[in-house]
Amino acid sequence: MGKTSNRYDDEFKAHAVSLVVDKGRPISAVAADLGVSQPALRRWVKLSTEPEDSVDKRIAELEAENKALKKDLSDAKDTVEVLK
Repeated sequence: MGKTSNRYDDEFKAHAVSLVVDKGRPISAVAADLGVSQPALRRWVKLSTEPEDSVDKRIAELEAENKALKKDLSDAKDTVEVLK
């Protein structure tokens, strides 16, 4: 017997994720109410929150790198002034 998989549209997934994230309902309860598997709902929640975290983390890394580069440039300019 073949395994059948349900395909859910983005609107349905967004609603399910909203119930978990915004309303604070447990994944098990939302999954049971909507008839989806808990691992699928857990994956949707993770995917919906992951990009924002990744972007924020990357921005923080770039800001730290920018700060370090500005300090290095300032030190280099000071060295050039001393050597003149």
